[in-house]
Amino acid sequence: MDAISWQLLIEGAWTTLWISAIAIAFGVVAGLLIALVRMLRLPVIDQLLVVYISLARATPLVTLVLFLFLSLPTMGINLDKNVAAIVALTLNTSAFNAEIWRNAFRTFPREQREAAGVGGNAPLDLLPLHHAAADVDREPAGAGQ
Repeated sequence: MDAISWQLLIEGAWTTLWISAIAIAFGVVAGLLIALVRMLRLPVIDQLLVVYISLARATPLVTLVLFLFLSLPTMGINLDKNVAAIVALTLNTSAFNAEIWRNAFRTFPREQREAAGVGGNAPLDLLPLHHAAADVDREPAGAGQ
């Protein structure tokens, strides 16, 4: 390979790294927020989030990327290629992370949840994030994200 090919390869690798880092960061935070909203059990919102998670997890990532690149411009929505890649990866990552976080929250012992509720805490105060993050680390799905 000549010098120009190596330069293009390095630029592509760098672009992949920074787009992935941004998308993963946004996806983890969005997944956490989705999981927390689902824990509130608001009927309509919960069902909409279940549909979003199911569709996003069942749709191949390349399909979402192609939709953003090819279909949105026909509707008059033009996204920069890097922004479209970040949005596609964030949507995909957030759906998977929402289920990872939700299952991490569900692993709390019943006694711990009851003890927190006795103290008069709000529903979201019952779930200390540092315990959930430790559970995400132990879960095989969380370790792979």
